[in-house]
Amino acid sequence: MRDSRRLILPVIAVLVAGVLVAALGARRSAADDAAGNAPAITAADRAATFRFAPGTAEADRAAVLAAVADARPPAQRLIGIVDGLTEVRVGSTGAAGVLGLTEARRGRFTLTLDLRTVARVYGRRGIDRVVLHELGHVVDTALVPPKTMPTLEAGIPTGYGCDGGDTGGCAAPPERFAESFAKWATGDIGVDLYIGYKVPPPGPSLDAWGAPLAQLAR
Repeated sequence: MRDSRRLILPVIAVLVAGVLVAALGARRSAADDAAGNAPAITAADRAATFRFAPGTAEADRAAVLAAVADARPPAQRLIGIVDGLTEVRVGSTGAAGVLGLTEARRGRFTLTLDLRTVARVYGRRGIDRVVLHELGHVVDTALVPPKTMPTLEAGIPTGYGCDGGDTGGCAAPPERFAESFAKWATGDIGVDLYIGYKVPPPGPSLDAWGAPLAQLAR
């Protein structure tokens, strides 16, 4: 039996005079939740890199790796610690409107990314945001010490509204962190991107907010 959590990313986009609502999700195993953190990362896992599901198109591999390569160096170093724990699948998440999903079980992570939809609607910026958001969940679960999270959380404004009970002031802490991690990693606060939880950028600046993460990366 697995405990699960979902994050909803409301995305405002005009598509055939309609509104597309995109979602991302994160699920953790009950065992990981009970332990309070992920198992220790072995030297072999640190030396490994992403595993891509069989049949993943080369262009999709390149898009994921490019999103990581474009991230700021401390974010790259953090991802470099956990990428050996991570399998990437590209395709439908199996749920309408869900663009990305991170599943965790016993210290291993599976990312499912609907890159076709993301690329069509949001382009390269959207791909970077979705990939790094999902990797933010991996970094959160596998690396960020419990004593560090309150400092990071304190730097994320609450936001406004509560659409669907999970955006703005109602966004769950793990989703607030993942969104903020993606903004810090890319340096893109999302102006005109229209993808996110209606959570304002962390402060007092991206650099200042991410200082604990940069320190962790060392």
